Formats: sequence, C-alpha cells, structure tokens
Amino acid sequence: MLAKLLRPGARAGFAAALLSWLLRTAAPRRRVAEQNLRIALPEASKEERRRILKGTYDHLVWMGIEFIMLQDDPSLVLDWVEAENISLLDSLVGKGAIFISGHVGNWELGVAWLAQSGYNLTSIVRESSDPNERGLIERMRSRVGVRTMPKTTPMTRAASLLRRGEFLGILTDQHGGPEGIPSRFFGIETSTSQGAAVFAWLTKKPIIPIFTHRIAPCRHAIRVGSPIEWQPLGSRDETISHITDLVNLTMERMVLESPEQWLAQHRRFREHYKNMGI
Repeated sequence: MLAKLLRPGARAGFAAALLSWLLRTAAPRRRVAEQNLRIALPEASKEERRRILKGTYDHLVWMGIEFIMLQDDPSLVLDWVEAENISLLDSLVGKGAIFISGHVGNWELGVAWLAQSGYNLTSIVRESSDPNERGLIERMRSRVGVRTMPKTTPMTRAASLLRRGEFLGILTDQHGGPEGIPSRFFGIETSTSQGAAVFAWLTKKPIIPIFTHRIAPCRHAIRVGSPIEWQPLGSRDETISHITDLVNLTMERMVLESPEQWLAQHRRFREHYKNMGI
C-alpha cells in the first residue's frame, strides 16, 4: 500500500520531512553515533559533526522510503542510478568476484540495482532475530530481485557460488563479533568480519569495492572500485589478517566520502564503548 502511495516528488518529500523530524527527535543511539563520528572525523568541528549526525538520520529515512517505492516497480532503480566503471563488472561475468560495500549510501538500493541490471549476485546477510521482521525484509528484498544467504550458512556453499562464476555480496563494515578478527578501523582495533578475506584466500576471486552515494532523493551514484590488491603472506592467518586490514581501509574511504550517509548508529567499536562512557 505504501509503495503505491509514495512516488518520487511531493508525497515522498512530505513523508521524508515528517519522518526525519520524528527520527531526529527520538535520536536512537545518538551517543553511539556521536562517538563514532568523533573517531572517524577527529578534525571536524563539533558543529560539523552535529550537521553530519542530523544527515545520518535524514539518510536513513530516505533510504527506507526509496526501498518502499521500489516494491511497486523495482525497475525504477535503473533510472535512479548513474553507474561508473560498469565495464569491470561486465568483464567479471561468469568468472566470479566478491563485492564488498558498507552501510554507507543506500546499500539496499545498491544490491537492487545489481539485481535489476542482471548480475548474478547472492548477498550474505545478518538476519534479524525477530521472525516477523526477518520475513518482511526477506520478502522486500525478493520483490526487487535480490537473492540472499544467511550469514550462518556454511562457508563452503558461498565458496561454491564463487567457483561457479557467480558474484557474492558482503557488507563488511559491521562489528565482527566473536567470529571476527582484530583489525584497525579508523585507528582503533576492533573485531572485524573476515568473510571477504577468507573467500578471497579460498577461491582467489577478486574483491571489488562497490561505492554508493545519494546525490539527491531517488538519484544515486554507484562506483565500481578497482580490485583490492593483496599478496599471500607466510601463513593463512597472516594473509587473512592482511586482506581484512585492506578491506577496513577501503571501508574508511567509503565513510569519509559520504559521512552523512554512514550508519554511524551501529556499535562498530563495541569493545571500547564502556571506556568511552557509553
């Protein structure tokens, strides 16, 4: 119903203005976001970080509205996106690659664009613990053509997709939890997911960064980055740690390009928040 009611233009703009005001007023995880922005942008003034924080809440609202609008007509995403360096994607069709991105820009729209553009992609996702929420998100992604694989799926299945020449998508900027490995992110050592590094080490498939950025409501830029260059080191663990460090550096660049479109509310530095008074 919402997808039919909302359309790019006045209706969507009014809904976004109202919801942005409500979200900024409630300001969920504000202190976490403020601390994350201090870590990522140490040279920014307090006023600049406050402006960016406001932007992160506005961005989340627009992200939701855009994804809802795509439910009625997923092909709209092809009109909304200006893509750069698509020739690299085309050269990898049938060969397999690991696409990495972060919670920057409209990441849901990014994978929808890949799916609607015909790229054979499966995204690894961290599922919600709420079955109703999990089912809703899965249905919404399915409607725009996105195929997903739970993070808990055996790694061998994901590796087999890559070996068959398909694409695997991973959002690599979240806290890695107990399964992660320590790696520096904006100078702070924190648990980081090693999935992209492990798949690259196992399959020798390239790691391709995908940058997404909202230029305006329902207008986005997607840039396909150059493959992350890595070399095998003395052992498996050393190599995976090395690749993970390179992935984190790529995530830092994504955040710095569009800090107001970063999910700063995520508890990325979970081990350190108690020492920071959060």
